[in-house]
Amino acid sequence: MKYLKEHKKFTICYSIIIVLSLIAIIFTYNNHYFYKDTIAKITNIKEEYLSSEYLNYGYYDEQYLQTIEATILNGKHKGKTITIENDYYKGETYSQKYHKKDEIFISINESKSKIINAHIEGYKRDKYIVILVVSFILVIILIGKLKGFLSIISVIINIVLFNTIVYLNTKEISLPILSYIGAIIFSIICLTLVSGKNKKTLSAIISSIVGVTITMLISLIVINITKYQGIRFENMELLTRPYEGIFISEIILGGLGAIMDIAISISSSLHEMLEKDPKISKKQLIKSGFNIGRDIMSTMINVLFFTYICTVIPNLTILFRNGVNLGTLINEYISLEMTRALTGAIGITITIPIAIYITVTMYKRRAK
Repeated sequence: MKYLKEHKKFTICYSIIIVLSLIAIIFTYNNHYFYKDTIAKITNIKEEYLSSEYLNYGYYDEQYLQTIEATILNGKHKGKTITIENDYYKGETYSQKYHKKDEIFISINESKSKIINAHIEGYKRDKYIVILVVSFILVIILIGKLKGFLSIISVIINIVLFNTIVYLNTKEISLPILSYIGAIIFSIICLTLVSGKNKKTLSAIISSIVGVTITMLISLIVINITKYQGIRFENMELLTRPYEGIFISEIILGGLGAIMDIAISISSSLHEMLEKDPKISKKQLIKSGFNIGRDIMSTMINVLFFTYICTVIPNLTILFRNGVNLGTLINEYISLEMTRALTGAIGITITIPIAIYITVTMYKRRAK
């Protein structure tokens, strides 16, 4: 009770958010009328084994047939029960197993308003997505309070900005240039919203922009020196646009979060040190800055590495089953991800001295 009294405004606001969240969840459970596509709820399933098939990468997969009974929830056939057949493989790589009470999108073939047959188009997932989003918002605001709320606002703005970059790229504007400009705007919006308008934020923004610029230059140097030798764009083979532009953009935007984290961490830490001891020497500040940077550097590099390398896990799993050796995997299949990770890691590392120098210079000039 004491906590509630001391945080009355937050408690009221958080209660309103909880109520709105519950309304959103209830709505998605009952929003069938708003869909043009036909939705049905599975009421019963009968399943039978069909066959086993030997797959090239070393194991058998079993095929099953589901006879599904479902009730239509919207449209002119609402309330009718239909029977749909669905065959799937146990591995579910290219097929899907459905369960009782699942809500699914279906396409109906009809003649003279009578249903001839129906096919499953996929899951109705909106309620699960809303529950996930609501949980994210509630946890972020509960722990971060106002800063948590501002973080959510910055994420929304960044999503809009990212989609704008992708849209403008369809107008034949250079993707690396758009990504670089977007990274600058990302940095300004995100850091200003979360940390406010102050010297600490300005220092972090400048450090982030310089760090991203150097990372982009490194990626350009790598591409020009190697002439793409050893960098295999195996995951981009279906693209109609030049690979290198997308590659550079991925490095810029992929490393941005880690670079901003490094910059604000160092800037905030040195700011706190100066607040507690305004007479602290420049040498001591720099030494402390490097100690802080070393502590967070390895974590950020590992985050970046695993973020990139996770994208090739499905390919690696299949190739290992085929007996492809590690050397071939690295050379032929994950060279692109390794290049991204290493280039981003260099950018993160270089950001540390940049952030220290900019922060110390700004604060020491103010002190004079």
